Amino acid sequence: MVLVFGHRGAMGYAPENTIPSFRLAVEMGVDGVELDVHMTRDGEVVVIHDFTVDRTTNGNGYVRDLTLEQVKRLDAGAKFGGKWRGVSVPTLEEVFREFGRRIKYKIEIKRGSDYYPEIERKVVELIRRYGVDAQVISFDYDALSNVRAIDRDIEVGIIFIGRISWFIDVAKKLNAQWLHPSQDLIDERGVELAHRLGLRVGAWTVNDEERARYLMSIGVDDITSNYPDRILRVTRAGKVI
Repeated sequence: MVLVFGHRGAMGYAPENTIPSFRLAVEMGVDGVELDVHMTRDGEVVVIHDFTVDRTTNGNGYVRDLTLEQVKRLDAGAKFGGKWRGVSVPTLEEVFREFGRRIKYKIEIKRGSDYYPEIERKVVELIRRYGVDAQVISFDYDALSNVRAIDRDIEVGIIFIGRISWFIDVAKKLNAQWLHPSQDLIDERGVELAHRLGLRVGAWTVNDEERARYLMSIGVDDITSNYPDRILRVTRAGKVI
């Protein structure tokens, strides 16, 4: 059965990468959530998509230049709507404390240790400490390579925009378990190739129910959506083209 992940929670309905967004996705019945991590000046792993706080909060500046205390003072909900005013940027540890082993996690490291010293080690240590079912994903090959050097068994997924066949060799080098291509470039041939080589395929970001049905029909292993309730309607019905 295809798994459904909430993209940054349920970001179509709530402020992305916040506890309320993750909570809403969980209430909808997702198998897991996808989230993004950066690191503060004082070395705390925080859940936010951009390198700066400008777009999603009432603050400005690069995450790496702010302390956790400064980030925590920002409002990460007001820009989405007045009802969300006062929502804060969570740490990765706070997310794990809130939801624990109830759900799966896709943790996207936006940039590795060349930019955020030891972020890979910190993420892996948090995963180990809380014993959660987590997969580390990234566009950054070096970040994933560092994760693999730290932990030989942790699930790793490559994110990319391109055909599945183009990234098979990269997956082999990383001993990755997952390929995460942009959903518009996934076809049956690519999924079959991945499965034949023991790799699983996750599709992002799918917000259309008809597209979800097609992806289910060709055997993708999970689907990530801004509107997870839409995709859950399809997967629960078990309908394919």
